[in-house]
Amino acid sequence: MLASGSHDYTVRLWDPTTGEPVGKPLTGHTDSITAVAAVPLPDGRTLLASGSHDRTVRLWDPTTGEPVGAPLTGQSDSVQALAAVPLPDGRTLLASGSIDDAARLWDPTTGEPVGRPLTGHTGWVEAVAAVPLPDGRTLLASGSHDYTVRLWDATTGEPVGAPLTGHTNTVQAVAAVPLPDGRTLLASGSQDRTVRLWDATTGEPVGKPLTGHTNTVQAVAAVPLPDGRTLLASGSQDRTVRLWDPTTSEQVGQTETPGSVYALSLLPDGHLAVGYGDQVAVMRLSADLP
Repeated sequence: MLASGSHDYTVRLWDPTTGEPVGKPLTGHTDSITAVAAVPLPDGRTLLASGSHDRTVRLWDPTTGEPVGAPLTGQSDSVQALAAVPLPDGRTLLASGSIDDAARLWDPTTGEPVGRPLTGHTGWVEAVAAVPLPDGRTLLASGSHDYTVRLWDATTGEPVGAPLTGHTNTVQAVAAVPLPDGRTLLASGSQDRTVRLWDATTGEPVGKPLTGHTNTVQAVAAVPLPDGRTLLASGSQDRTVRLWDPTTSEQVGQTETPGSVYALSLLPDGHLAVGYGDQVAVMRLSADLP
């Protein structure tokens, strides 16, 4: 299934092969939904997490549409971003980012916070993403209104290295990009209309900034292809999705959309789900590219 969140305060589930809704809308939030994330658990279940301007995170059973446990409270302002964070010990944590300038880690099986808030940003945390490294560690990346990306050890909650600087406006999106050669890059998209690539192990920039978008880059996602390559997709308020070769920093494709793009998610069937802002929740487009 595919999940989408909306300003109508609901989360909806969809069958991506038919485009039809699955079950009833998931209700309970009292303000706009700003983030959704699938959370695979070690026992084989998958929960759905949703974050909202109502300052809470909620967990749902996507097979029944029922809430799981009480809302997760602790962020002191709107929740802007969510990501599942698989750890080397088999556990999966849930990361959230907030307008309160902090990220938090949660145990989705208990609903309890894990460790202290991750503080250091001096602006809203707009994006979070798990970054599995070749050496077995898992980092958490966070992007912020302070124009930086920060890396954290997801096991200890400690910062890793210096902030990643180079963007000249708010970082709206981050995503891990595992390459066939074993490296893991980190992609970041920004209101400065660019996408940047970083070596997640060293924190150093990789290649030149990816330019071409004419408005804010709201979403980035890795797109593995059947031939073994991995591309990077970026979605923007300029109403396009662009595809890039992360090994060369060159654009290799582009698709127009009916509205500003706010979300991207790769589906198991090899299609890319796109959330855009003209009252249509999602669309599907082929990721079969040159």
